[in-house]
This record gives sequence, C-alpha cells and structure tokens, in this order.
Amino acid sequence: MWYLCVFYHRLLDYRKPEVESLAELFGAFHDHKEGRHLEWKQPEDHHPDSPFHFVNLSSEQVARDIASRSILVKGIYELWGEGPTFEELKAAIQAYPEEKKLPFLAPDSTFKITVDSFGKVISFQEQIGRIKSLAFIPFKGRVDLKNADHKFWLMETDDYGVNNGLPPVVKRRHFFGREISGADRKLLPTYQLKSRKYLGPTAMDAEMAFLMANQAMAKPGKLVYDPFVGTGSILVAAAHFGAITMGADIDIRVVRDGRGPDCNIWSNFKQRQLAC
Repeated sequence: MWYLCVFYHRLLDYRKPEVESLAELFGAFHDHKEGRHLEWKQPEDHHPDSPFHFVNLSSEQVARDIASRSILVKGIYELWGEGPTFEELKAAIQAYPEEKKLPFLAPDSTFKITVDSFGKVISFQEQIGRIKSLAFIPFKGRVDLKNADHKFWLMETDDYGVNNGLPPVVKRRHFFGREISGADRKLLPTYQLKSRKYLGPTAMDAEMAFLMANQAMAKPGKLVYDPFVGTGSILVAAAHFGAITMGADIDIRVVRDGRGPDCNIWSNFKQRQLAC
C-alpha cells in the first residue's frame, strides 16, 4: 500500500536509505524474491529534495515501526486526499473509499486534526479556519487534543515564486491523511551531547549516531563493533536499540581518564542504564 512519508528537511541524502534499512529490519522484504528496495514516488510538481514522498510498504505495521524508530521521518500517513487547491483536496477526500474512512470516524472514538505547512508560517487563526473547512468529513467521535485515538494531518506546501532556499515546488499542494505513526521526539533531546556525562576531544552528534545505528539495523542479538569508539556515541545509540556493543580506541583516556573514575566511556552507558 502507498503511504505519504514526510521527512524532516535535513540530511537529505540519508533520508531514503534510513527508511530502506528500517524496512529491511522490520521484515518488509520477506516476500520479495528480487531486489531489496522500496518503491518511491514523488508528489506532482515536487523536487526530489522535497520532504514529501510516497512509499509503497507491505503493511501498516511496517509503516508504524519505521516511523516510530526513524530519525529523519517526521511521520507516515494513510493519505485520504491531495490536490493543488482545497476544492480538489475536498473532492479527493470525498472520493476516498468509505470502508477505509468509517472505522476512524466512529462515535466511540476520539480524534485530533493538526495543521502543518512547509515553506510558510500559518497563524493560529488560519489553522482554525482550515480545520473548520474540513467539516464535510463526518467525524462522529469526540475531539481529544492530548491523547486522541486517531490523529489526522492537513499539510500544505506554499507556492515558490522566488528562490528561498527550499526545494522548488511549481504549485501549492494540500495533503490530508491519517497518521500511522510519527518519530519519537524525545529521543534526541534525551541523548544530546550537552547532557552527556563524559565527553572527550571529539564526540559525534546524537542525531547522526542514531541515524547510523538505524542504517546498521541495530537490534537485540546483533553485535555492533566500533574500532574508533571515542566516547561511545555510536555504541550508545546501538545499545539503546538493544544491540550488544564493543569498541576500541587508540586513546587511553577513553577507558581511564585522569579526571576521575567516572570519566570514561562506561560513564555514558551507566548514565543511560545501558549494557555495554
């Protein structure tokens, strides 16, 4: 099934490879006899660097697993409609099969609609107006902004008439869909360098370390070895995902720093209660 995959607009060359690795990790290719690559499509009028892509995944569970673990995926969505104008978006949503919509519109469920944009800032009042314009969708449940059963997103890109440093899009485009899953937004702040107990002469940023752990498909039962371990950024990320970790380094300070017994690579594992 095709899903809308929305990326964070950063580390562009790593976005699809990370998803490909996670797809393999979560068994997306077990029925594929030829090739181990996902099918991708670009939305109409979008540049390859756009954060919006369509990806064909084997199941909703695989989509959920990828989105919840990825570092560069903002969210993966079951797309109910898209279009260059709101009128065309409305027509697309209305044409989306009722049997696929009804389970998420039930009176005994809760829902939330988030408005997001790329290339412009939408004021709170504009967001309210856009949500009201979706009144044609027959939601029968109750709104819950904190812990909704079903989360929906109305996303749009702006017209790019000038070079503003963002990927060029010929026309504005609107997307509406049900969120399958989004990234764990607490992960990177938890492991940020400034909160790490021990830092040596160099240290890899947490975002890149977790991205590398994902592309290495770190998981319980796997062994990850870093021959230039430093203060352990990559191994800490791999250990977070349950991998067995080993490392080596030419600098003796990694294991025995003169500043005290708690100034070494093991301090970073103990701080996060990780096995090493």
